[in-house]
Amino acid sequence: MRFASRFGRARVAVLLLLAVSIVFFQPTPARGQVNPPKTPPANRPEVGLPGSKKPTTRPGSHESSAKDERDRIAGKFPAPKEKKSESGDQGRPGATAYVDVTVLDSQRQALGLGRDDFRVAIDGQPRKIVSAQYVFRGPQALEAARSMRVGKGVVARAGEPRTIVLAVDEASFPGGQEKNLLPAIQHALDVTGPVDRTAVVALPRGSSVRFAGSRADLLADASRVAGQANGAASERSSLDALARILTDLLRFQGPKHVIVFSAGRAEAAPRAVADAETDAPGLSAAVDAAAASHSTVHVVTPAARVESAALHALAQSTGGTVTRITGQGRDLEPLGTALLGGYVLEVESNASDRDGRPHTLKIATTRHDLHVLAPSRWMPHKDVLPPLVVPTTGPADRPKN
Repeated sequence: MRFASRFGRARVAVLLLLAVSIVFFQPTPARGQVNPPKTPPANRPEVGLPGSKKPTTRPGSHESSAKDERDRIAGKFPAPKEKKSESGDQGRPGATAYVDVTVLDSQRQALGLGRDDFRVAIDGQPRKIVSAQYVFRGPQALEAARSMRVGKGVVARAGEPRTIVLAVDEASFPGGQEKNLLPAIQHALDVTGPVDRTAVVALPRGSSVRFAGSRADLLADASRVAGQANGAASERSSLDALARILTDLLRFQGPKHVIVFSAGRAEAAPRAVADAETDAPGLSAAVDAAAASHSTVHVVTPAARVESAALHALAQSTGGTVTRITGQGRDLEPLGTALLGGYVLEVESNASDRDGRPHTLKIATTRHDLHVLAPSRWMPHKDVLPPLVVPTTGPADRPKN
């Protein structure tokens, strides 16, 4: 009995020694194995809002205590939801959407408007404006964003590449007269930059976009355009080709501008622009294609000709400009201003916004002395906003509009 008791005590001691050795000599998990060491939260400095002294946190990062991090890894509660990105993604599906608007005063772009100066309605229902930004574009975008003042509640952004298509309507020009618009085409190219995608296409034979590698290539493409006006029937074919080009632009990110150079139509009396959409076959399809591809259509036409009511309506419906060349030297300033910047408003979104069809859009301002250019048909897009820019001057030092 005494021997058995001693044996039992020895066995217990061996088991205790074995348990202690397992605890103290268990190997440390290597990188990539289960339960890796806690990674410190990502809070590297990013470009912050004007006047901010603290760096903003990178989208999706979060700070938590060591205990919370261990509990998360152990599966006791899920990871925090990703914060909304400052880089322009739309966060939770259906939460917000973006609409574009250009506002011109009598001289230039109206930069002093604040977020509360805008009113947005989609399908006739007012939408709350969540945020407002002014996006500077073009070759000098970053310098302009740093030096120019924006309105209250509006942040400046810059560095956004654009897609610019110069479409010359050959069917509207009698042979040889298309050369008169070459100076206007050259001026339009002056606001393009090295990061932009730029192309020259001819209507109605062009139906897809091939981007040029240099300004010389663009001018060479423009010089090959040849007028071939052959009657009113050509207007439908040009609108159809334009709709195909706008649809082709769906494959590209960012804002798109299509500048249509047209000689107008030799009509006895111009049609009312308001009636053009119901009268002109193919116009509605072009407007819907522009809404789907996030495109704006601008029209440039000689003052000596009667402008096309259908193209005029297309520009109005997509938030574009209409320019009549008079030879005064400043005709293209509104077009150039629209290409160099505009407001992007983030609004609350409904689930019905993403039903795959165009919706009616109305954007207005509280001031009545301004010219508002905004599309009348709208579809949500996934374009990412360019980075925020911190102005280099204080509010009191920035130039006034």
